[in-house]
Amino acid sequence: MKAVILAGGKGTRVRPLTYMLPKPMVPIAERPIMSFLLDLLKKHHFDEVIVTVGYMANTIEDHYKNGADYGMQLAYSLEGKIEKDEIIPIGLGSAGGLKKVQDYSGFFDEDFLVICGDALIDIDLSAAMAYHKKNNAVATVICKEVPKDEVYKYGVVVTDEDNHVLSFQEKPTVEEAKSNIINTGIYIFDPIVFDYIPDEGEFDIGGELLPLLVEKGLPFYATAPDFQWIDVGSTKDFYTANIMLVNKEVNDLVPYGKEMRKDLWMGINCDIPLDEVDIQGPVYIGSSVRIEKGAKIIGPCMIGSGSVIQENVTIDKSVILGYTKVTAHAKIKEKIIAGKYIINPFGSSIDIEESDMNFLVDDSRKDAVIMSQEQKDIMEMIKNIGEMTINR
Repeated sequence: MKAVILAGGKGTRVRPLTYMLPKPMVPIAERPIMSFLLDLLKKHHFDEVIVTVGYMANTIEDHYKNGADYGMQLAYSLEGKIEKDEIIPIGLGSAGGLKKVQDYSGFFDEDFLVICGDALIDIDLSAAMAYHKKNNAVATVICKEVPKDEVYKYGVVVTDEDNHVLSFQEKPTVEEAKSNIINTGIYIFDPIVFDYIPDEGEFDIGGELLPLLVEKGLPFYATAPDFQWIDVGSTKDFYTANIMLVNKEVNDLVPYGKEMRKDLWMGINCDIPLDEVDIQGPVYIGSSVRIEKGAKIIGPCMIGSGSVIQENVTIDKSVILGYTKVTAHAKIKEKIIAGKYIINPFGSSIDIEESDMNFLVDDSRKDAVIMSQEQKDIMEMIKNIGEMTINR
């Protein structure tokens, strides 16, 4: 079967993470979001997959190549142009991107699935396809029931008693919402929908194509099966998804690596004196990690491969991406550390280089940082008080 992964957006709400990676490549316990989606597609026999790319397209293409590692065929459709050897994304809208693929090759010659590249899901896609075909539908939107007080965050779908789609509401107030069934951005289409997508210009699935299908009175259905859907649309969502996976709350997944003891997973080639480090699970630790004596790791927590946690550091309910060095006696609580950024998942972020904080958190692959006298004085103060909390 055939599917499309929409992976071309800039992911502005996940910045600064998406300054470094396109959103589908943002890691959940060191694995890109898109890898989980490919596993799901393969499980349900979707073996021909188009990935629409734009922002940082090379990162996605270089990682997944032709899909052989996943036992499927992958191809890419670029929404952009090349200027001075740099890809300049040009948005076509989600429906416009599908139209470009169809105009190029006529790829869509059967009912096909469309899925966004920024969510963790465990839906039974085979059952969804069967539902779509049973109804002889032109389109089927996969929905989810959410608490009524959360509808303001989503696009609401209004149906009749037979699940025909009647209308949509985009992020209505709780009082105005006609339903608590929301659009998850997962669709099944008959190729006839291309008759309703313009040949040029941006055209969106949710905002333009779906309302047009309703207006035309075409057989358009919604289904809301019981499944887990974690939309990784912001730094808060990214933090939550990592914490949930370490807590074994995502799709029955467990962190990769050897379970050294209950709720402690660890990669290979680590230098960790377990009898001198206080690790309170659940904790995931990647490969080639060094944790020095006196450190305390309080779960749920994720520490990426190649990281160095120096002596008497406390890492508390945090997500530490790979190759991070945390300097002795620092305390990191409920933070994301990614590259040169310390991120409060519920608010702001700090650029470590601009803030001259490399002496606290830095790239573990660098040589020892030469500190100014002022920084040395600060480090001495940190040693004296035993800890430092980074809050912003």
